[in-house]
Amino acid sequence: PWVGFYLFLQVLLVQNRHVTPNPQYLFKKGDSLTLNTDITEVPRDSKIIWKFGDEIIARMNEADGNPSTYDGPGAIFKDRLKLDRQTGSLTITNIRTEHIGHYSVDIKSIDAKLKTFQVTVHDVVESLSVMEGDSVTLHTGQVNGLNGPDDAKWRNIHLNDQTRDLVISNIRSDQTGVYKVEINTISMVLHRKFYIAVGGGVKTVSVMERDPVNLHTGVIEIRGYDLILWKTEGNLVAEINKGINLFGPRDVDDLRFSGRLHLHRETGDLTISDSKTTDSGDYHLHMSNSAYTLQRTIRVTVKSEYIKYFLQKF
Repeated sequence: PWVGFYLFLQVLLVQNRHVTPNPQYLFKKGDSLTLNTDITEVPRDSKIIWKFGDEIIARMNEADGNPSTYDGPGAIFKDRLKLDRQTGSLTITNIRTEHIGHYSVDIKSIDAKLKTFQVTVHDVVESLSVMEGDSVTLHTGQVNGLNGPDDAKWRNIHLNDQTRDLVISNIRSDQTGVYKVEINTISMVLHRKFYIAVGGGVKTVSVMERDPVNLHTGVIEIRGYDLILWKTEGNLVAEINKGINLFGPRDVDDLRFSGRLHLHRETGDLTISDSKTTDSGDYHLHMSNSAYTLQRTIRVTVKSEYIKYFLQKF
């Protein structure tokens, strides 16, 4: 199923009336964005010219009201540009890395205006695979309100009170799909998509005493995450933090695990060797990057070796 949510962010930017400084925008591959002229209606007898670098990619004369768009260098804008007749704003759909660069709009009228933009694109498409029961936070940034279907299926979706990011708690398989965010500022409108795939997985681990406990992140490699934390009973027991180049177990915070924690460098999986019954409990996984955060709880049960002996004997 395809799921659509529209989130709205209003940010006021201070701009010069005639010549606007060069705001910088960072986008991800696949985003769609609208670069605004900041006018509600094209002035009478005016001309609007949009450029990418020094090349004209769109223009419109108010007199005839017929906007024209061009494919640009190497046809990189072919079928991607739309010029709004009323405001003169320019929309670029399905943006790619070749669209990185300097954009400008020249509004020629009695009150002439020149506005410039610097656009940077990251070659990343936001998608993540999660397990049923996980909590997912999409870092949309300072969202003021949520508009979406008002039924029981979506009661587990809310906005974080402090960060205003979108949070999906205890996610279910029927919530697999594409989530859309719309962010409005005075200079541009950004549309971004997040694809979330919800599948099954092991959320409980049961082993016999002295057997290893293997806790999996579910990812093949951790390259896409900036921070991975493993916690239990409020204690941090393992951490991967790319920001400060930190990798390794933190068994000093919980003396139960002294020398028995092993963190896998490629996957972020955590192994507890020579398990003990006191290792039983809930283990909390936190994985995050600039786009989203994933949280998972795995319940571990370590059975006494006396039970194993009893079962073998009888």
